[in-house]
Amino acid sequence: MTTTTDTSAPTGTNATGAGGQSGGSDGGPLASVRQSAADAYEAARERTASAYSSARNTAASAGRRTADGIDGNPMAALVGGLALGAIVGALFPVTRQERQLLGNAGRRLNDTARQAVNAARDAGKERLDGFTDQALGAVRASASAAAGSVRGSEG
Repeated sequence: MTTTTDTSAPTGTNATGAGGQSGGSDGGPLASVRQSAADAYEAARERTASAYSSARNTAASAGRRTADGIDGNPMAALVGGLALGAIVGALFPVTRQERQLLGNAGRRLNDTARQAVNAARDAGKERLDGFTDQALGAVRASASAAAGSVRGSEG
């Protein structure tokens, strides 16, 4: 058994016949593409890690601010939670079982709430009207005093 080696091929030539163009370890286009892909991957990985870290810090900060707000004003948090619950509850349709169980109570509660809203609106209007009257009176008095002052300085 004899082994033969073909030494007629020039050095630096590969199987394609294009010397150094296959992208092997000699730095051809394939190596350049691989490096570009690796660089792009690394850059994307760093941006993703940075965005994740930023989002995590923002969420933690929001959580701390929310907790501080609740600790600082628990009544407002309670009222806000009740209002949010009422809004969410109003968005869902009333089921047949709810109508059967809470029909009369629901109607009474709805009527009572409507009356309370109307009473609050009326009271607000009365206070606003009273405030408006007081403000107009103060403006008139101020205008009269200014006019009297101008008249007194002219004479």
